[in-house]
Amino acid sequence: MENEMDLSIARFIREQREREEQEERERLRKQYDPRERITYTLEEMMEGIRSGRQYLYTLLLEFEPKDLLEGRLTVPFIKNFYDVEQNEAGMILLASNARKVVFNVSDAPCTKVKMPLNKWIEQTKEAMKDMHIYIKPGKKAVVGNMEYFCYTAPTSRGRLFNIVFRLKKGGRIYAGNLNCPEEEQKGMGLLLEAMVHVIEEMNR
Repeated sequence: MENEMDLSIARFIREQREREEQEERERLRKQYDPRERITYTLEEMMEGIRSGRQYLYTLLLEFEPKDLLEGRLTVPFIKNFYDVEQNEAGMILLASNARKVVFNVSDAPCTKVKMPLNKWIEQTKEAMKDMHIYIKPGKKAVVGNMEYFCYTAPTSRGRLFNIVFRLKKGGRIYAGNLNCPEEEQKGMGLLLEAMVHVIEEMNR
């Protein structure tokens, strides 16, 4: 009985020490993690993308204008970033598995009156709900001929932060989606939002 008590006390002491060590590691990680110390604004990100170079914490990203969809749409393309590039008729998919970032865009002739932004958001919510995916819409904006809104949603890879946009240009509607992990929303997510703004500028 005494031995069992001694073992229980020893186990309790060991577990307490492990918890304290874990808390100390987490404290040090936050203290030196650049994501905890560096913040960006949307305007800073946009300016960096326009200039062709933008740091995301310690990661240097370089951008160049690139024509997609047979030259109909120009986007700020991140050099040496995507490991998946699928170019099909009317649809482009770019993905970085390392950074867990996806960018896809498609276009079609604009044959109908574009529905208002709020109705578009509600329609998207209902369509996702039909697939048993419940999204939380957040920021929405109209920028020139571009409209977009942000939302988070659960997936098999964890929660994703999404930016969905639609752009009217030359009698066509361009619909796109950019996403990254929800925990990267203040860094990579903000960069993706800035890219949406720059896409609008490049296609005026």
